[in-house]
Amino acid sequence: MTEAYSPSRSSTFLSNRLSVLGTPLSTARRTTGSVGSSLYGAGSGEEKIVLDIGTHTIRAGFSGDAQPLYQGTLFGSYSGRGQMGLLEGAPSGIDVTSVDDETLDVLVLEQLRQVFSEHLLADARARKVAVCEGALLPVRIKRAVARVLLGNLRVPLVTFYPSAVTALMTSGKACGLVVDCGHRGAAVVPVFDGRVMGAYMTSSPMGGAVLIEYVHSMMQQHGRFRRFGAESDESVGSALTPQIVEFITRNLLFAAPQTSEDVVRAEDEWPWVRLAVDTKDGRGELCVPQWLRSRTYELLLEGDWRRDYKGIISALMECILRVPVDLRRVLVARVAVVGGVADMPGFSKQLIYELNMQLQREERWLALAKCVSLAEEPTAGAVFRPSDRPWIGASIAVAAKIGGVDVRRDDFDGYNVPDWTSGY
Repeated sequence: MTEAYSPSRSSTFLSNRLSVLGTPLSTARRTTGSVGSSLYGAGSGEEKIVLDIGTHTIRAGFSGDAQPLYQGTLFGSYSGRGQMGLLEGAPSGIDVTSVDDETLDVLVLEQLRQVFSEHLLADARARKVAVCEGALLPVRIKRAVARVLLGNLRVPLVTFYPSAVTALMTSGKACGLVVDCGHRGAAVVPVFDGRVMGAYMTSSPMGGAVLIEYVHSMMQQHGRFRRFGAESDESVGSALTPQIVEFITRNLLFAAPQTSEDVVRAEDEWPWVRLAVDTKDGRGELCVPQWLRSRTYELLLEGDWRRDYKGIISALMECILRVPVDLRRVLVARVAVVGGVADMPGFSKQLIYELNMQLQREERWLALAKCVSLAEEPTAGAVFRPSDRPWIGASIAVAAKIGGVDVRRDDFDGYNVPDWTSGY
């Protein structure tokens, strides 16, 4: 197993540390993020590699493509050894707050090395890389990604793009409200004239992890399981594995309109959805309530009052209150909903509906409520998956030679990376 040593800002210690992970890094002065088109080599027609790194999922592909070639769980099936011992990956990712820097570097190296060699089939030393960073991506992960790309994989240049800006590019907009519904939480990021207004950004802990936890709890209470050949139901027990819960969350949930008569009629006629599952004691049928499929999304929008978690609608209202008055109409008229949770059918439209209803409850917001709409045109249809929009936008930005914030290999000191939340 690859082993790394403790991190240090000193260029000497950094070179020693990265030489253990791979080839040594020649460190120099403090990094200076130059906004420009240095990502595009003169006379080079090669495609650039685009990485979208979120709190749970990593996507990779080449610039100009319509969708990523690779998508996987961040640190899902990798292991690394550091001062705190051996750390194994998990199917639902890991919490990096309890991971030391050297172990984090090893995990990032293992994953990116496999992405380049097995999925992209590309030589990292001959490719420049564009990194699309999520709104809630910890700076520690960004530093680790930069260290591995520039120090170990010997990438000549890394360009960072905020995912909120690239997500709006897929709709042809340069300003709007981006609601990033990720695994660890949701972030509401206002963007104006292609720049992130980090001072007005708000967040909510209601994300995919809370959704999975809620589905597991509800299935334990209201789910049913019947073995093939048995005459009566029993508790779900061992049939409700983490993989089954994640499958239900990702594939069976949808956002139903609250006044839809068709949904109410369907719930009365077919109250259960039956899944054939394998357990250690044999095969059987796992029954999922229809109301759980169609109403679970309300938890994300309204929040969890038992744990004092505010919902996504509350985070949206807080962001609207923070932004300057003269920008409110422009921003609410272009709401882009992205992230893995946003792949739920009907979620984006229900979020817009709930935001509209929330604004109409107060007379001073009535005029603003009439402006609320999604960023994409109503007649455009579902062109891109919401979870892929940040990556696709970064692919468009690179192909169109729209510059980001560049970090060169010779200028990187192993610690300082551009942080768009603080104005770079």
